[in-house]
Amino acid sequence: MGLFDHSKYVMDQKLLSIRDTYIIRDPEGNELGRIEKKLLSIGPKYTFHDHSGAEVGRIEGKVLALRPTYRILGPNGNLIATLKKKLLTFPGSHYWFENPEGREIMRAKGDFLAHEYQVTDRAGNTLAHISKKWLSIRDSYGIDIIGEADRYLILAAAVCIDAIEHEKRPHPEQQ
Repeated sequence: MGLFDHSKYVMDQKLLSIRDTYIIRDPEGNELGRIEKKLLSIGPKYTFHDHSGAEVGRIEGKVLALRPTYRILGPNGNLIATLKKKLLTFPGSHYWFENPEGREIMRAKGDFLAHEYQVTDRAGNTLAHISKKWLSIRDSYGIDIIGEADRYLILAAAVCIDAIEHEKRPHPEQQ
């Protein structure tokens, strides 16, 4: 089965890495792909690869934006969606996704303390659950996708949310 043929994923952030690297696995532990942050770039940039190493997409964070904003791109650089974070929300964090025309297509709402997020379509139907595993020495997320939701977009959203939430707190080496 390929990278986008599953409904359940485990996404682990690699420890002791020079750059942020997320390894995507199936529930049995088989590596399906990885997402790597570029070392030197203006703004955060990630490259998404399948197990064979082929690029399947990119994620680019905007540097000058009023709110955290990430562009999710396809393998040819075409814009698939833009993720934006609402600034003033309590409790928890709220994100929305826009298609290239600027229309909202999805929302993610979660509790940043519990690291539980629910992704819904515009009508409020649940598309996925993203939850951080607590008994782990690294960031590890369980991702459960419901129905025919866009797997690439959900996996990319998990990386964007993790990156935005990590911007709020110092990394262990900065403490």
